[in-house]
Formats: sequence, C-alpha cells, structure tokens
Amino acid sequence: MAAQNPMPPAELGGLTYTNAEPIRVHVAQAGDSAQLLVRIQQLEEQLRSQNGQIEGLTFQLTQMQEILNRMQEDNEFRFQALEGGAGGKTDAATQPGGVTQPEALPQDQTARPEIAPMTEIPEQGVQPLPGEIEFDPTYDDGSAPMDDVGNSSDPLVGTGATGGVDLTTGQPLNLSYDPAASAEGRGDEDAQFTAGYEAMASGDYEFAEEQFGQFLDLYPDSPRAADAANFLGDALLQRQAYNEAADVLLEAYQKDPQGARAAELLVKLGASMSGAGERDVACRTFAQVDASYPSLAEDVAGRLAAEKTRAQCPPA
Repeated sequence: MAAQNPMPPAELGGLTYTNAEPIRVHVAQAGDSAQLLVRIQQLEEQLRSQNGQIEGLTFQLTQMQEILNRMQEDNEFRFQALEGGAGGKTDAATQPGGVTQPEALPQDQTARPEIAPMTEIPEQGVQPLPGEIEFDPTYDDGSAPMDDVGNSSDPLVGTGATGGVDLTTGQPLNLSYDPAASAEGRGDEDAQFTAGYEAMASGDYEFAEEQFGQFLDLYPDSPRAADAANFLGDALLQRQAYNEAADVLLEAYQKDPQGARAAELLVKLGASMSGAGERDVACRTFAQVDASYPSLAEDVAGRLAAEKTRAQCPPA
C-alpha cells in the first residue's frame, strides 16, 4: 500500500485544513501554562489594587494641600489685621469646610461703641437721700448710759445695778467668777481613772501606766491621786520598772503618810526596792510598815508577808 503524501493545506471559509498528523501537546507544558496564567492574573489584580491606593493617597494629598493653602491665607489675613492693615484685602479667608468664622470678618473700627466712664464716688462716702439724716457714730442722746461693764439702764443689757438679766426668768445674771472654786463635775477625771483601772484589770499594764501617769500629771490634787499612784506603782512593778515604781510610790507616800493608802504604798515601795536589788532597804521599809501600821487590812498584811519572804528578810 502506497504511502499517502500529505496534501497541501487548503483554505475553506477562512479555515485551514491539512492532513498532516496533529501536534501532540505534553501535559506538563499545559500545567505550566495554567500556573503562569493564574500568576499573571494575580499580578494584574495586585497592580489594580495598588493603583487604587495610589489614586486615593493622591486625592488626600491634594486635599491637604488645599487646606494648608487656605490656612496660610487666613493666617496672613489675621496677621495683617492685627498689625492694623489688611493690605487691601477685603474678603475674609474661608475656613476649611466653607464656613467663615465671625472673628475673621473685616472689623469696622469706627463702629465700635465707646466704653462708658466709671462713676466716681466722693471720698466722704454715700450722701444720705433727701429727708434722711446722716448717721453719726459719735452721737449720744443719753437714753442708755453705760457707766461700767454690765451696768446699763437698757433692760436687754442689764438691770442698771447688778449686771445682765436672764431673759427667761427675768432674774439678774451672776457674772462673778471664783477661779479657786472647785468644779462640781469630774467627768474627764473619772473617765481617765476608769480607763486606767479597766486596763489593769485586763492585764494591759502599759496602757494602765499611761493612763494613771497622765491622771497624776493632770489632777495632782485629786482625792483619787493616792489610788492612781498605787495602781501606777503596780503597773510599773509588773513591767519590772522598779526604780520608776519606787519614785512614784515614795512621792505618793510622803504626800500623805496617814492616808488610807499609806501602808499599801509603803509595802509596794519595799517591793520595788527588793526588785531593784536593795534588799536591806526593802527589809527596813517592811519593818517601818510593822511599826507604823500595826492594824493592816488582810490583803495588805498578806502582801507584806509575801514580800518579806521574797526579799529574805530576817525575822523581827
């Protein structure tokens, strides 16, 4: 069978036909072409996006330039107005947004109203109105003489003889004051003593020491001063402040050696001497208690015996 020769290409209706064998396209080449096409499309999309961004930035820059130009013109106009001349410019610069501020408008200096002058007040003060009498602070008509403080014929001030009047009862007020007279109420004194006593009962010896110390400083002549010194001595003994306790107890005892607390103060004074290491002085103090106070209360006698034993005093 004779081989067929390929026919020359023929054209029919603009189409070219040939009997040559078709060209084979490799699959790998077709895949590469598709990837390149996709990549090209992506690049085109990126270029379009960047072009849009560039156009937007260009528009914003144009707007900013216009705003700066307007601001510059407005500032120049304001500076010229402040210097006294607008340089022939009659139109106010337009602010951004097309709104012209009132202060930017040309001002007519001749139309400004003049400031009214201040009213001058005479140095002698305000004159009385017609029909009024000017007040004279030195005037005295003698209707309410004041000879001494508290003595006035005015019933709202005093009786004229004994001083002021109680407007409720109508009786003369007692304006006399005796600084030596003792106060009837002892609220603060009692409150502080109670605070110290409660602190002793609860075992808060530091606070009790503070309260009774302040009590003796504030009320040294109080009827309860000996009691306060007695409790203060106890608080100091509890804290083993023997020298301080001895000073407090000795001062209180010497102030009233025949008082109700004298024997107890002397016993605690001996205890403080014993605690300070002065055993001989302590024993002599206990002996003085026996000699000066033969009749002791039961609790004081028990405390005396215990302190003698603690100080190792020889038997009498």
